[in-house]
Amino acid sequence: MKPLLVFVNPKSGGNQGTKILQSFMWYLNPRQVFDLSQGGPNEGLELYRKVHNLRILACGGDGTVGWILSCLDELALNPQPPVAVLPLGTGNDLARTLNWGGGYTDEPLSKILSHVEDGTVVQLDRWNLQVEPNHCAGAEPDEQQTDKLPLDVFNNYFSLGFDAHVTLEFHESREANPEKFNSRFRNKMFYAGTAFSDFLMGSSKDLSKHIKVVCDGTDLTSKVQDLKLQCLVFLNIPRYCAGTTPWGNPSEHHDFEPQRHDDGYIEVIGFTMTSLATLQVGGHGERLNQCREVTLTTTKPLPVQVDGEPCRLAPSVIHISLRNQANMVQKTKRRTSLPHLNDQQPVPERLRIRVSRIGMTDYEALHYDKDKLRQASIPLGLIVVPGDSDLETCREHIQRLQEEEAAKPKILSSQKLSPKWCFLDSTTADRFYRIDRAQEHLNYVSEISQEEIFILDPELVVMMTVGTSPTAMPDLVNPASSLINSR
Repeated sequence: MKPLLVFVNPKSGGNQGTKILQSFMWYLNPRQVFDLSQGGPNEGLELYRKVHNLRILACGGDGTVGWILSCLDELALNPQPPVAVLPLGTGNDLARTLNWGGGYTDEPLSKILSHVEDGTVVQLDRWNLQVEPNHCAGAEPDEQQTDKLPLDVFNNYFSLGFDAHVTLEFHESREANPEKFNSRFRNKMFYAGTAFSDFLMGSSKDLSKHIKVVCDGTDLTSKVQDLKLQCLVFLNIPRYCAGTTPWGNPSEHHDFEPQRHDDGYIEVIGFTMTSLATLQVGGHGERLNQCREVTLTTTKPLPVQVDGEPCRLAPSVIHISLRNQANMVQKTKRRTSLPHLNDQQPVPERLRIRVSRIGMTDYEALHYDKDKLRQASIPLGLIVVPGDSDLETCREHIQRLQEEEAAKPKILSSQKLSPKWCFLDSTTADRFYRIDRAQEHLNYVSEISQEEIFILDPELVVMMTVGTSPTAMPDLVNPASSLINSR
């Protein structure tokens, strides 16, 4: 086992952080676990700085990870210990990029620690932001403007324009009335309202008239103006705005390379209001450049944000350049022996798997009583998948099963699955737990079961009782027959 140092931000994710802190204190030696609200990361890093082969687990949002990385920079540890992430809070784009998912549900700590132990060490580019006042701007002073950025380094992205304006409005309103921002739903509603208001007022429509953009010596200002862009994003990682992929897949365009977080290049992307709205349905922005250095000149106060921290920046000259590379732990796809297969038999070429669904009420009441939860599950159908399938592949087969059942007489098992359904892992000794959808590609179905898998449907409403015998199940979905039928 590699030595481990755990940092927990108890303020992240509502009360999730506090619960995680208590759990790790109980599960590990308390001297390995540090509460970041009690003085930050430095005490723990100093204490463990000479420990060989150390790994760090950061429990919190992307801001927590950035805080720890900056402290590691200051201490100049050599070699720098790699950092894994247990994502709490909202957004978590860096955690998504490194395969840790978009948030913590209820995965056992033993599994999390196993993933930290086995994860692959990868590099993460980190970028400097140097700001100088633009004395030539001649703009009228804004009493709310500042001449300093909230952070002088970013790991995820730096942006200005519409998205930064919405984030700034949210930040200022929350500072003034924190009691009104105590739920994720209210926060999302505020974001939506602010975005709509900004759309109507057009407060970002003249962004392109007040900036100059030079990437590796190439002036992009005229292109930004021609496209009438209302938002510019300088992106280091593929994920942005809670999981969207604004760079997209440029394979069909030979001018650009696929994005990487370790190549020493930053992606420059522009958005109009329309293209920004399409991000949530798989769209991407206008690809402008991939470069090593950026000089950005603004001529009036503009909203900007650094890794989600917003401000209204006075007219400035901003220089972006590579700072260093941090060691991170990326969660990897791995094959493990199944707990209930003592003889460790090889995985069959094809698996015939029963699929059963569970409602949220039963899950919350019974997830520590595995036998009762199995009894409460409702058969959904049977699928046949290749033995080496991951859960993303299984999701496709289950969706196809639903489509084929739609035309049949309605019974409980054929109620349409809600968009929020997720897989459950039933192989741990004590209970069922949810698998984050963003991590389905990392889990082989054979790690969960070779006979039956369970899915959690939070919107399932039990209307009637149905039989639980295989004869009551919908028809088999076989990938081979589906392929033949599609020809």
